[in-house]
Amino acid sequence: MPKKLLKKMNPYLKDPELCKALIYQSVSSSTAVEGVLTKYPKLSKTMEKKLREVISVHEPSASYE
Repeated sequence: MPKKLLKKMNPYLKDPELCKALIYQSVSSSTAVEGVLTKYPKLSKTMEKKLREVISVHEPSASYE
């Protein structure tokens, strides 16, 4: 069975801007757990809103503010 790329299968990763924001979020939170602080460019207000919407779908009781 041929392997499919996650970017091709995951609907959230199909939008290049949202994909980049999600990767930044994942990497920065993972490295912070290890004690490494990383800096990434600030997200636009529109992208922050999209990111919150995606997160709230999967974690409805979580608050990220």
